[in-house]
Amino acid sequence: MPASRRTFLQASLQATAWSGVALAQRSEPGAVTAMPAERRVYLVGDGVMLPPGDYARLLTRIVDERGIAADNYLEGGAVEQLERQFAKLLGKERALFLPTGTLANHLAVRELAGDKRRVIVQQESHLYCDENDCAQRLSGLNLIALASGRATFKLEEVVQVVERSAAPPYPAPVGAISIESPVRRTNGEVFDFEELKKICAYAREKKIGTHLDGARMFLASAYTGISPAQYSEHFDTVYVSLYKYFNAPFGAILAGPAGMLKTIGALRHPFGSQLLHAWEPAAIALHYLEGFTERYQAAVRNGEKLCGLLAAQGRYKIERIEHGSNVLRLKLSTGTADILQERLAQAGIVIRGQKNSQQIALQVNETLNRRAPEEIAREFLRALA
Repeated sequence: MPASRRTFLQASLQATAWSGVALAQRSEPGAVTAMPAERRVYLVGDGVMLPPGDYARLLTRIVDERGIAADNYLEGGAVEQLERQFAKLLGKERALFLPTGTLANHLAVRELAGDKRRVIVQQESHLYCDENDCAQRLSGLNLIALASGRATFKLEEVVQVVERSAAPPYPAPVGAISIESPVRRTNGEVFDFEELKKICAYAREKKIGTHLDGARMFLASAYTGISPAQYSEHFDTVYVSLYKYFNAPFGAILAGPAGMLKTIGALRHPFGSQLLHAWEPAAIALHYLEGFTERYQAAVRNGEKLCGLLAAQGRYKIERIEHGSNVLRLKLSTGTADILQERLAQAGIVIRGQKNSQQIALQVNETLNRRAPEEIAREFLRALA
């Protein structure tokens, strides 16, 4: 890479407020910044939380070593390479890059529903709670929410809605079903896989489109033993986040039938997302995608060992999320979460603790591979000494 381009790349990346970095900086007191990045353990978030300078240097190295090619309005280059790789991983005809998961979910259910305006969703889902009613406001869809406080709705609930919606005197048939798994708002709880298969089979029989919000699907696979391809085969379309644990600055992959994704690709422009270039997030995602399964399985093992060590200290109690994935609860027998946060930050370990609380949500991610579980456990013990 020419020196001028490298300098520009580093400067522009350092000036960008990466979402993962912003989360890390909000979560950690200033003392943790003295710890080298490769030693910091973030028990918050799903990704590795690279500081801006490290992020810029990593992207420069990827470009130098891999010969990353630029795309042109999301065609060709690293973007096409990423799309092909995800289509293969998910067992779909085609995959498409989109700037956000909100847009991926929205355009997927829009196309799946077609002329039918009703879409069944979980009440706790991202599509229903966290996307500013975009499907309703921009595409006129009517989201029917099931399973309040739960990750999983039952086939019987779906059948009831489908039959009632199609009944006279004013039938309004269901056009699509969207399922999120794991569900962020239920602390990473996964949708029951057997129920999922029954619902998708019923939907095919009734010619109802199915969409999987699998933003964190690759994380869930390490806990369920169900591969992303096994999840995906039951759905028409599947979305995977690129920024949560593949650590891209932004981006989403939507996979599904080639014809449908061609139509959705054409919608990127009128929906304000036809970017000139997206080779930067594509390059980062390709980098972290390679070997991710093995690295994350190691992180899960380290997380399990750390939980055992903390429980053995007698000062911490680990609470599992039923049908959970990478989120667990830590309860303190003494001290408070905010004080624990401050003391652990001095040792380069980031948690998010509320003032006067004795409960903390911890998340398992790749940063648990940076230090031995025994070393992390000692810092937890020292923090409450």
